[in-house]
Amino acid sequence: MKFSVNQEKLYTCLQSLIGVVPTKSTFPVLTNILIEANNNKLKLSATDLEIAAVTQIDAQTAGTGSITVPAKQFFEIIKQLPPLSIDIEVTGNKVSIKCDRSRFNIIGLPKEDFPKIPEISKDKSVKLGSGILQNIIKKTLFAVSTDSSRPDLCGVFLQMSGDKLKVVTTDAHRLAMLETMIPPISQNSELLLSPKGLNIVNRMLPGSDTEITLRFDDSYSQFSFEDTQVYARHIEGPYRDYEKAIPKNNKKTLTANVELLTAAVRRVAILSDTFTHQIRLSLKADSVELSSQTVDIGEARETIAAVFKGEEMEIGYNASYLLDIIKNLDSEELVCSLNTSLSAALINPAKQAEDYSLMYLLMPIRLPE
Repeated sequence: MKFSVNQEKLYTCLQSLIGVVPTKSTFPVLTNILIEANNNKLKLSATDLEIAAVTQIDAQTAGTGSITVPAKQFFEIIKQLPPLSIDIEVTGNKVSIKCDRSRFNIIGLPKEDFPKIPEISKDKSVKLGSGILQNIIKKTLFAVSTDSSRPDLCGVFLQMSGDKLKVVTTDAHRLAMLETMIPPISQNSELLLSPKGLNIVNRMLPGSDTEITLRFDDSYSQFSFEDTQVYARHIEGPYRDYEKAIPKNNKKTLTANVELLTAAVRRVAILSDTFTHQIRLSLKADSVELSSQTVDIGEARETIAAVFKGEEMEIGYNASYLLDIIKNLDSEELVCSLNTSLSAALINPAKQAEDYSLMYLLMPIRLPE
């Protein structure tokens, strides 16, 4: 098998695929990338058995063939080569790479050792714009749990009903929910996906706005766009009943400028406890006082203008969790609805985006007496 390919095209392709490849594996072939040449196309595939990605690029091929190559080494070789045509020849398991005056020989493994890429057995599908998917990733994935003892919370929950898509993530300390309109689907569906799969899709998306087809069955989802497909094995559910966590009786409301609040939280958090990151918010009719204190280090205090409707109160939050939420609001002002200093708060942008709506939930930290 012989083929010639542009260095920049191959490098860009490998750059997006390398994130799928596991750094260590008991199956050596999983640390390889599968290359298949046919009809002036190169098809490259990578998998870690949970996520798989397949993409195609143009090349000049002589005949057909396939080989798997060590992903890390192959990627580094292509990365360091000049932006010229690369000639690759495969003889048995030996792969010869030539570009300008550079020569490399690496040893591959046959295609037969490489796991099969999943096939979607049922053709349930929905169309998504790449912009919406990128907003889902940016505005919800930060709230996914990293606690492997609660596998359902380590996933991104997609709930499709009629012409609505609801995406929910939570780590039990905070919750993110994004809702958007989709082309109507005939059958309501629920998917629980890994954040890694969605991040791989995001990495492989082209720069311009792209239509993505999401196909799925009971076990896998496939994101398809242009010459690329990403497959993600579903996390076993069911997802916990997040609706029960959303308070219905939060009558007190705080309206504040997002930019001012973000800057104040960042400054006050400098002297917060390094473990809890707790800051105190003292809510008054026309202001919010933010403060933090750490024994043997010092204290910080700052007041910003705000509008609070309700009895004055104090509440504590993890500053990092609060920042994760407010920096994703894309609105000049936020509205935070509260009940007590020990119950969940709901945080929303004062003005929702045109193509999606956001809601965040944040649990407080009990303040010291």
